[in-house]
Amino acid sequence: MFLYNLGIQAFQIGLKLASPFNPKAKLWVEGRKNWEVNFESKVSSLQLKHAVWFHCASLGEFEQGRPVIEKLKKEYPQQKVVLTFFSPSGYEIQKDYPYVDLVAYLPADTVKNANAFLSILKPKLAIFVKYEFWLNYLFTLEKKHIPTFLISTVLKKHQSFFKWYGGNFRRALKTYNTIYTQDVHSIKLLRVLKVSTGVLAGDTRFDRVLQICSAPKKIREIEEFAKDSFVIVVGSSWQKDEDYIIESYIALKQKHPQLKLIIAPHEIDKKNIDRLSNLLTKNKLAFHLFSDNPPTYTDSILVVNAIGFLSSIYQYGTVAFIGGGFASGIHNILEPTVYGLPVLFGPNYHKFNEAYQIIDLKAGFVINSTEELTKQLNVLIEDKNTLSEASALAKNYVLKNSGATNKVVDGLKEFL
Repeated sequence: MFLYNLGIQAFQIGLKLASPFNPKAKLWVEGRKNWEVNFESKVSSLQLKHAVWFHCASLGEFEQGRPVIEKLKKEYPQQKVVLTFFSPSGYEIQKDYPYVDLVAYLPADTVKNANAFLSILKPKLAIFVKYEFWLNYLFTLEKKHIPTFLISTVLKKHQSFFKWYGGNFRRALKTYNTIYTQDVHSIKLLRVLKVSTGVLAGDTRFDRVLQICSAPKKIREIEEFAKDSFVIVVGSSWQKDEDYIIESYIALKQKHPQLKLIIAPHEIDKKNIDRLSNLLTKNKLAFHLFSDNPPTYTDSILVVNAIGFLSSIYQYGTVAFIGGGFASGIHNILEPTVYGLPVLFGPNYHKFNEAYQIIDLKAGFVINSTEELTKQLNVLIEDKNTLSEASALAKNYVLKNSGATNKVVDGLKEFL
């Protein structure tokens, strides 16, 4: 634990040094100032002792935890719930989330902070989402005999549990009362580690995207924009993704005049939107910004420069090109597939079980070059049967894999 604790201290020092120059680091540091006094005051005034505590790293993990939070609150409306985030990008967007009683930053994982946090809150139980293995918190929860759960997790052979230096992380796995996994392979790996508390539940994200799909935001202007067109929705794109899709769009547009493009970049700050706008202008492509908000969008390209719309915009698409596959990893492919959109993405998808599965179903397609992207899009545009089959397979895939939320909440009931 000495090296782990030293790493935590070094991480905090690094963020403090970076905070004057990095906005996210600044939010991380500022959000934890005087945390103990502020947290104790809120817990006391809101009567949050013995709340159910959920912890998520950031927005992606929150989307996995969210169906469980909302079902738990629906079935136990009097139960207090506290939600913590590690990342500012999660906290800042969800700090007013209405289904919990308090949203806060998780203090850094030191022995002192873990003891203070848990002494103030005295949670009834603790629920961590996917990959959260904060050792001091987990060992302190164990010492205090607080039931602790891990949901929607996936184990892989490359993780620290299977390394020579992973002894404390292996020990941490044994602090959970139940580990709800996404797949059977994770159960098998837990058994290799002599951990018998694994339960196959599935991925709660399937339930979340079905929830969104059941009542999506209606955006009249985009509905008009998409009508009678073949619409490619580019979701959470990075620069390389945009280079590829714009080249393909130019190659396909003359042959297929009904083709339209909606680009929702991963980063929507002014600098990135200006870069994308310049790229489109350089290629002599007319476009609208979503924020222009005209009565109708007359051009064939729409750039979404706003947060919170992408999951609903997919309902107006024909196919989706998911960003991140030429960077650190693809973004959410379930949000479009729930609407029956075949998905295309770059080669960096190996951390995501759903990507392998959707490829095997032939509802997802890996793209390594502009030529491959253009060829696959051309098939989907011209071959109505291929498009229809891929669409049905995508939607059915989500439906068949739903239900994890019910399994998790049923398992928590004896502790509530």
